[in-house]
Amino acid sequence: MAEMDVDGRQVRESSRRSGAVWTWQSEGEQPIDYEIEWVQDKDIFLYGTRVRPGGWSVSRLDESTWANDGTLEGAREVVERRIPTMPR
Repeated sequence: MAEMDVDGRQVRESSRRSGAVWTWQSEGEQPIDYEIEWVQDKDIFLYGTRVRPGGWSVSRLDESTWANDGTLEGAREVVERRIPTMPR
C-alpha cells in the first residue's frame, strides 16, 4: 500500500484482484469514505462513496474523461490528474 498527497489529500493506493483502488476520507464529525477503483480487465474506473455505518454507493466514471492506456502506471496518472475534481 502506498500513500500520496494529491491536492492536499492523503490518498492511499492499494491493489485488488481486479486492479487497483485509491481511497481517501473527508474531514468532519461524520466522515465520508471515497474510493476510485480501476478495473484492469475492463480498463474502467468506478467511484464509490460511503457514510459509515452504511454500505458503498458505486457508479462508473465517464470513460471519455477517465481514459487510460490499460496499465497501472497510466491509471495512477489519471487518478492523480482527476482527483482534484472529486469531492472532499
